[in-house]
Amino acid sequence: MPEINKITEVLYDGNQPYHVHYDNLPLKNILTRIDLVNAQVDINSQILRASCGTVGSLNNRLSVALEDNGHLKYEAVNACLHNIGAHEDGNYEGIDYVRMTADERDKLSLIQSEANKLYIEIEDMIPISATISSISTTPEYVTLTSGTLRLKGSDTVIFDFQAPDILRIHSAFPAHAAHRHNYGIFPAHSNPSGPNYLDFITTSTNTPYIEGSLRVYVNGMRIYSPGEFVPNPSINVPNNEASEWVELYVASESPSTGEFSLNSAISPGDLVVIDFDQSLPPPPIPV
Repeated sequence: MPEINKITEVLYDGNQPYHVHYDNLPLKNILTRIDLVNAQVDINSQILRASCGTVGSLNNRLSVALEDNGHLKYEAVNACLHNIGAHEDGNYEGIDYVRMTADERDKLSLIQSEANKLYIEIEDMIPISATISSISTTPEYVTLTSGTLRLKGSDTVIFDFQAPDILRIHSAFPAHAAHRHNYGIFPAHSNPSGPNYLDFITTSTNTPYIEGSLRVYVNGMRIYSPGEFVPNPSINVPNNEASEWVELYVASESPSTGEFSLNSAISPGDLVVIDFDQSLPPPPIPV
């Protein structure tokens, strides 16, 4: 407020008795009002100066947050804890709202639109109530639409759960007992270029076999252990004067190399067929 007190007051003096009492009344009234206005203006000025803050003027301070037309500035709103992380869950116009993390949004983006249910369809070839004779080769399907799917072990299958989300299925059948049956195999000669019809190998690649599983058939007759006689496999060879019975058996064998030998050589026309069981490597251990 301008210092109006420095302006000299114009009043009537005592040498003018009439005017000092009556004509000064309106002037004193005016001066009193001016003092009241001056005092209020000082108060308002102090309020405005306090409203300026640290930016120099009230105009500067308002320009930080308001456009010229009075709209809020976006950058000012964003700078004032507008980040979603600074908000809290709440209700707006009767609707409940919650915040969401980026991980939660990424997870929701993997869900198909309107997907709200999980269906599990299981091919049931052997219903629990079925007997061996009533098993059908046409599969039936069991559909689960709610509730809990329970995985239960059996005599041949066991489950191994590793937290937090790994389920392994193991066979209860011991891995060392797994093997392959080979039937009706024609063995190869140990020395293909000069066979002696005495020493053989399971296959040309020396397939190993499980000890005790080798079965040898000569001309359709299985040969067993020493001391047992079988029809002479060479009896039908022309001009053969051999006896009708002969002691024939596996004299030696090497399962690891697929080799075996007879106790006596047979003739080239005799047919040798073998059966044997082959060990299978254990399945790899899952990581």
